Amino acid sequence: MNSHLTITLAGKDHPQLINQLAAKTHELGGKWLVSKISRLDQQLVGIIKVEIPDTFAEKLESEFNKLSDFYVNIVKSDQPQAFVKIEHITLKVESSDRPGIVNDITNILHDIGINIDRIENHRIGVPDLGKTLFFAELSIDVPSQTNLEQLIESVQQVEGDMRVEVVD
Repeated sequence: MNSHLTITLAGKDHPQLINQLAAKTHELGGKWLVSKISRLDQQLVGIIKVEIPDTFAEKLESEFNKLSDFYVNIVKSDQPQAFVKIEHITLKVESSDRPGIVNDITNILHDIGINIDRIENHRIGVPDLGKTLFFAELSIDVPSQTNLEQLIESVQQVEGDMRVEVVD
């Protein structure tokens, strides 16, 4: 039987690190099913979904935990998940900025059962207006039966002047 592991990692980047992780997984008979890895200021953060024979799951965990200057967390998940047809969409958000706006947007999405796949946001000061503007782009997974107009209206409730649109 095979185990499915979700591995999150963060720490100081060094040459060939991703290749070393992939090679160690392969040596133990595993394969990366899905991965998202990013570098930021000589740091590496990532999440990897691995399928590996049960007999080597603990060995892989041990090998990943040997990484110096790295935080590694591994969660085993062998239970099949129920199939729900989902769509991947991107929301573009523009608003006046204020403390807690990202928290409020993510809470709204969480409360209605929407998973965030990726979020990128930034702020721009506009001296002529005397305020800062907030911009975000969120890639989200929504069940196919989701009413997108209601979703947009829910997110727009976060801030009075917030504009939200679905982009291709």
